[in-house]
Amino acid sequence: MSSLASGACFASAGAGYDNATSDLMSVLTIWKELDYFKEYAAKLRSFQGEEKAQETLTEALYLVSMGTNDFLENYYAVPHGNAAKYPTAAAYGGYVLGVAESFVRALHALGARKVDLNGMPPMGCLPMERALGGACTEEYNAVAEDYNAGLRAVIDRLNGELGGARIVYGDVYGPVSDALAHPAAYGLENVEAGCCGATGRFEMGYLCNARTPLTCADAGKFAFWDAIHPTERLHRALADAKMNTTLHVFL
Repeated sequence: MSSLASGACFASAGAGYDNATSDLMSVLTIWKELDYFKEYAAKLRSFQGEEKAQETLTEALYLVSMGTNDFLENYYAVPHGNAAKYPTAAAYGGYVLGVAESFVRALHALGARKVDLNGMPPMGCLPMERALGGACTEEYNAVAEDYNAGLRAVIDRLNGELGGARIVYGDVYGPVSDALAHPAAYGLENVEAGCCGATGRFEMGYLCNARTPLTCADAGKFAFWDAIHPTERLHRALADAKMNTTLHVFL
């Protein structure tokens, strides 16, 4: 039986959700994370022995998230980078989906059998994307939904081809959208701006901490901590939703 405590998590420091393909923001690429995991697996074998280590790797739950940073930071924010190489968001999405598939196959080769592969959130509703007009950027949300549809197809293919594996689609878009649409049901009062800063639409990262004078008094009332990252309350709502709809199959 696997548990969240025994799992391995592959995600970024990015938008609270992910990073797959670039070190543009000086965060680890997902392939570098895989290198570190290989090192961990080797140390585990030297500590537990081959048989026990293989059991640990097989029974662990792997949480994988990618996509949001890749689009917002590595595609839309850099017009002469990936946007020049991939003329449409759909084309770039196909590239990121290929990365996701290759990564899960690599994990499987290292022993992973229980994988939660997360989709993208409604990235057009992040405070930074609301900065100009206040409304969600529906173009970005449509891109996320298209990517998520492609990811579900990738998961179906992987489940059909990777022996002994169980890969599930982790729905992030639905739970986050519901929380933003019905904030009172989640104990939220502000879903449009972050808790941090004078605007909550631009401030992020090192500009936001408990000592920042303009940080709100109660982050629990906000869906977002800063212009990009969810608060603990929104993360908890997302975790509860995933446990009830997806992760329970591994328990």
